[in-house]
Amino acid sequence: MTEEELFEQAREVNFAYKAPVADVQVSVFDGEWQIWDYGDAPKKCGGDQYKYAMTRTTPEGWRLDSTPLELAEEIAAWLDENGWSDIKTRGYSGEIADVVVEAEYPEKYVDLLVVDISPGQAFDSVTIYATSTCEPGDAHTISTMRRPGDGEREKLPASEHPTAPPSFGHTEDGKRRFWDDGE
Repeated sequence: MTEEELFEQAREVNFAYKAPVADVQVSVFDGEWQIWDYGDAPKKCGGDQYKYAMTRTTPEGWRLDSTPLELAEEIAAWLDENGWSDIKTRGYSGEIADVVVEAEYPEKYVDLLVVDISPGQAFDSVTIYATSTCEPGDAHTISTMRRPGDGEREKLPASEHPTAPPSFGHTEDGKRRFWDDGE
């Protein structure tokens, strides 16, 4: 596989794994989510393989419409209805009121989805963390190709709606690269 083919495959995997995660986000909150890890930087995962990781959180001030456990049960049912597998829900004991839902969707390149539902006094939050499956290819080569040129690069957003077109790396002139850029 050439470096260009590897890069194109890495782009496809990146967009493919982000799509079902975005659907989960919309099922929880149909608005802008804070971005902690955009999810387009490949990380090494054994041998000559790479994976991605992304993290999104509901915005400050967001409130739950139900208890954390009720929302977790709704999310687990939604995941089950929408093709996700190995769905687990767990809570904590004592004074920790968080509830976590875990699932996977390997057919869509999602190795692990973690939905952490946390009530708070000032506001509640849902944090979604997802990792992709490990795919064949060199993470360093992909990373280098994501960031061509030496100039300034357009910054990734601090928040965005789950249905916003995802980007993957930058163009030679430093603009974010979207799926339909044809580059």
